[in-house]
Amino acid sequence: MSNASLKEQLQAVASQLSDKLNKEHAAKRKFQQSEKVKKPKPKWLDYVQYGVELLMVYFPLGFKTPNEVKPLKKGIKQDLVKRLSAIESIVTEDKACMVKSLAYYVNTTAYHKSVIEGAMRIDLDGNPAGIVSAEEAKYSIERHQAKLLAKQNGVQQMHQAKVKVDSA
Repeated sequence: MSNASLKEQLQAVASQLSDKLNKEHAAKRKFQQSEKVKKPKPKWLDYVQYGVELLMVYFPLGFKTPNEVKPLKKGIKQDLVKRLSAIESIVTEDKACMVKSLAYYVNTTAYHKSVIEGAMRIDLDGNPAGIVSAEEAKYSIERHQAKLLAKQNGVQQMHQAKVKVDSA
């Protein structure tokens, strides 16, 4: 067997292996993308969204839908705990859920967008309860930007880790 014939055979085998690996890699990518679509919502998100819905039911003038959100009164958590403790018809688990969900509510994009200098703050009943200062508005913007940056960095880190795994 000549060197030219051996070289041609090796190139043919290498080509077949390369094609097979490319097909496997494409199938793996397709599977990973389909897995992303099927990923269920985390349980904690269901929990806090349920709590926000409860807040909107029991305090409809204070807790609004995302396009109607208004800045809340400073110290609203204490007011909420006090009011909930006086309502005996709500089970303890739902009361705890509402209090915990308050943190989620005030960290949404819609809420941060509502916290602008001079905006009226409201209490649980929708009554005026102060005005957003320039410092508070700046702080809210910074918190929102930090949250977006952290999310962006998390996505980038996940992508980098995926690239490392795929290239290995």
